[in-house]
Amino acid sequence: MSAPQFACWVLLVCLLAPVVAWGQAERLPADDRRTLELVDRIKELIRRWEQNRTANPALLNELRELARRYDWPWRARLLVDDFGDGDYTANPSWTVRRGQFQVVRGGGLQTSVSPRTMGGGEQGERTRDLSPSELFGAILKQAAEPSGRVPLRDSTGSSEISTAVAIGNSFAIRVRMASADKNSSRARIEFGPYRGDGREWGVRLAYNPRERPSFEMLRLSPGRSVIVETYDVFSNLEDGSTHEIEWRREDDGAMFVLLNDREIIRTVDRATDFFDGFTIVNSGGDYVFERIEIFGMER
Repeated sequence: MSAPQFACWVLLVCLLAPVVAWGQAERLPADDRRTLELVDRIKELIRRWEQNRTANPALLNELRELARRYDWPWRARLLVDDFGDGDYTANPSWTVRRGQFQVVRGGGLQTSVSPRTMGGGEQGERTRDLSPSELFGAILKQAAEPSGRVPLRDSTGSSEISTAVAIGNSFAIRVRMASADKNSSRARIEFGPYRGDGREWGVRLAYNPRERPSFEMLRLSPGRSVIVETYDVFSNLEDGSTHEIEWRREDDGAMFVLLNDREIIRTVDRATDFFDGFTIVNSGGDYVFERIEIFGMER
C-alpha cells in the first residue's frame, strides 16, 4: 500500500467513526446526505484503485464493506405518509378496494378484520362501532394487557387499501406499525408493491401474529402465490409498542427484511420488476400503520 493510499484509508476510517458510534445496526438514515456523500467518495476511490490495480486487496475489501454497510442507494423518496392530516384520500391518495379503513388522528391508518375461525366460514364476534381514538387506544391497551380483548369491527373476509406510486426494481420500504391480535387465530397482514390494475402481480411481505413462520416473503402472479423466504420464529409485535419493518431490494435482486433494525430475512429474487403501486391487505386482525415510507433509485 502506498503512503497516499494509507493516508486516505486512515482519513476515511476517522470520518466514518462518528457513524459507527451512532449505531451498529448497519442502517443509514435516508436523509443523512453528508454520510452518503462520503460513501459515494469511497465507491469512487474503489473504482479508481480497481482500475489502477495498485491498491492492497485487503484494503479494497475493507473499503467495499464500509461502503456496503453505510450506503443508502435509494435516494429518491417516492412516498411518505404518517396520516397526520387525518385523511387517507389525499397527499397521497389511497383507495379502499374492499373492507374498511380509517385514520386515527395522531395515530395512523387503522384496519380491523375479524379473523375467520378454524372452520373457515363463521363470522367473528360483533361489537359496537368504536370511534377511531377509542379503537386505537383499545389496540395498544389490549397488547399490554393479556386479559384484554379488542372489540372487532363487524367485518369478515379481508380488507385492502392501495395507492398508486411508480416503484422500480430496486426499492426500500419502511413501515411503522402496531399489532394487537393476542386472542385470535388465523390473523394475517400483507403489504408490498404490485403491478397492474388487478394488483395480481407483485411481491409482498406477510406477518402472521402468534404463528410460525411469523414473516413470509411472497411473489404473486394471477391465481398463484409462491413463498420466496420465511422467518420461522415467533415475533411478538403485540406488546403495546409500534415496530419498524424495513424491506430492501437491491439491483441484483438481493432482498433483506429488518425488524427493529435486526435482519430477519435475507434472500435473492432474480426477477426484474417495475411496479404501479403499493397495497395493504388485512386478512384478519387489528393493526395501525403509523408511518409508511417508500424509497427508490434516482434516475
